[in-house]
Amino acid sequence: MRVLPLAAALLLAACAEMTRPPPPEPPVELAGGLVAQPLLSVLNHAVSDFDRAGAGLEGHPEHTALAIARLEWLGGETRPGHRLENIPDSFLFGLRRGVQEGRQALAIAPDASPDTTVPALLAASRALTNGDVPAASRALTGPDFRDTDRPAMSRLREPGPFPDTALTLPALRDEVVRRQSDGRINQRVSSEFMDSGVTTSGMGGRTDR
Repeated sequence: MRVLPLAAALLLAACAEMTRPPPPEPPVELAGGLVAQPLLSVLNHAVSDFDRAGAGLEGHPEHTALAIARLEWLGGETRPGHRLENIPDSFLFGLRRGVQEGRQALAIAPDASPDTTVPALLAASRALTNGDVPAASRALTGPDFRDTDRPAMSRLREPGPFPDTALTLPALRDEVVRRQSDGRINQRVSSEFMDSGVTTSGMGGRTDR
């Protein structure tokens, strides 16, 4: 009989899922502090950041750096083992378009990893909040940030519109809320999807694919 081997395989898969370590918590600035549901909190802040296609970011470079850090973090959460690993393809596509807008605004390399872009953007945001423009400029140098005819500070002050991001984030937030209300959330991490019926490749270190 094949029933027992199949049951054993399912049990092993379930055990592997339960023992998989939870994804790391986001930096507290992204979620606005220590919160029980970091994904939803980051999404709420990001929706506010990019309301009206991000018009409120114009002239506020410290807020722009923080807003794009949130966008980068959300893109990274589509990787295997992270909170948005199993979002449907339509949401994945929209989020990738949003991340691409953020990267174009700040001349971030297409193959940059959110593991390095998020800390750099947060460092720039902190420096600008403290009035330290040179430190902010230094934070946005290196292989992740390309040299262009527009300095990083100019891009932060006038990042341009984010139409795709403004459309994507509210819909993604609604999907997260819906799945939470349906109980399709991994109890190890209160905001991690566990709908194994939908799979995506995740962004890995690249968010332009």
